[in-house]
Amino acid sequence: MTKQILFTLLIVTQISIAQNYGVLRLTNYADDRQSAFSFTFDDGLKSQFDYAKPVLDQFEFKGTFYVLPPYLAENNQELIWRYGTWSEFESLANEGHEIGSHTMNHDTLTLLPLGNVSTEGTLLYELYQSKIFIEQKIPSKKCISFNYPYTIHNSVVDSATKLFYENGRSLGESPNNPDLTGNQWYGLKAEVVEFDNQRDSVDDDLDELYSFIEWTENSITDNKWGMIIIHDVVPFTQLQELLDENIYEPITKEWLTWLCDFLSQRSANKDVWIETVGNITRYIKERENATYQIISSSDQLIEINLSDSLNNEIYDYPLSAYISIPDDWNYVRTEQNGKVDTLTTTLTNSGRVVLANVIPDNGNLKITPIKATVVENEISNVEGFQLYQNYPNPFNPSTKISWQSPAGSWQILNVYDALGNEVATLVNEYKPAGTYEVEFNPALCIKNPASGVYFYQLRAGNYIQTRKMILLK
Repeated sequence: MTKQILFTLLIVTQISIAQNYGVLRLTNYADDRQSAFSFTFDDGLKSQFDYAKPVLDQFEFKGTFYVLPPYLAENNQELIWRYGTWSEFESLANEGHEIGSHTMNHDTLTLLPLGNVSTEGTLLYELYQSKIFIEQKIPSKKCISFNYPYTIHNSVVDSATKLFYENGRSLGESPNNPDLTGNQWYGLKAEVVEFDNQRDSVDDDLDELYSFIEWTENSITDNKWGMIIIHDVVPFTQLQELLDENIYEPITKEWLTWLCDFLSQRSANKDVWIETVGNITRYIKERENATYQIISSSDQLIEINLSDSLNNEIYDYPLSAYISIPDDWNYVRTEQNGKVDTLTTTLTNSGRVVLANVIPDNGNLKITPIKATVVENEISNVEGFQLYQNYPNPFNPSTKISWQSPAGSWQILNVYDALGNEVATLVNEYKPAGTYEVEFNPALCIKNPASGVYFYQLRAGNYIQTRKMILLK
């Protein structure tokens, strides 16, 4: 009888352990970043395309650009005041930036009658027609983000905005919480930087830079979502011209570059997630709405279904989740609706987990174990040779690999995936003594490169060394 009870308890324990595989915890922000940040640009000004875009591109950041549709010039038309052209802002959208709405005419919305969507001079007209205008120009994108003119709104304006948009941005000194709900989405707060009158040199703006960096540091520490409001962006050499015209708080291209450099460093440390207002909205609303079901849970396969009740035409952003897996799964392959990733796993106090991305209502997520059997860390001691750790690591989209060669020799630097398949030969030539560096970008050698573990191996005579690097997408 005692043996039977022990046998039964053993079976129950094994079932309980197996059932824990697939337990899922969604992170506050994508890739389990500590906080979030959005660049927001008001009015659709030409300087934003000419000068802000190149800076964002340099750091691979995406911004939200709120436009006044009738004021953007068509191709070959004369520009209206300082506004840009539709072709410029369509280009921004095609490159992953967000085009949001700033109404048709920049009226004070609280002073307008409610009206209807077809009557000019009314609240509903300003909200609806701007959205439709933008979506007709950029049919591949849904316009879901709104910016209140003069940052003025009230409960009536908020209720009307809610009919057409998923959020409304205003002004406020405090960053946004990561758990917004209901009408809180229609009072998103963003900070505007006010500069001193004395701006005779580019360094005169450093005080405001340090102040805003401190504000952002506090936002990161508090796990919040910060935003900045930007209008004109110009090189310092053009700043005085705008100041003479009393243009509202222009910032210099140099100032924006400094800010982006700071944010890039914090992003590399996973302290902050830089993304558009629309995509952060998608993420948070999906996270708050999501439910999941474990379809299969074993030491060979974990299958999970994640769903929400949101509109799939808008809410299709991948959520990041820690998923419990067997302790001996050091590397896993994930697959959802044809997208495959290879990921490294982490052993925590509560068991081994993998941080994976999953899109709600996009089919089941399947997780299976894999073993890196071909690529191993082989080191033959040859004095003076040194293969350094790649930087940055983890990386996206590219990383730099450097090494030191004490003598001339034929040198081969290869990259392998977690299964040992060669994916790139970065060097295959004679090299004299010296220090070298090459860049590895998986997208240039692999179609749809998967997130996960890669290995790079240097061979030089009898010297062989392999190191591990991680691509995070």
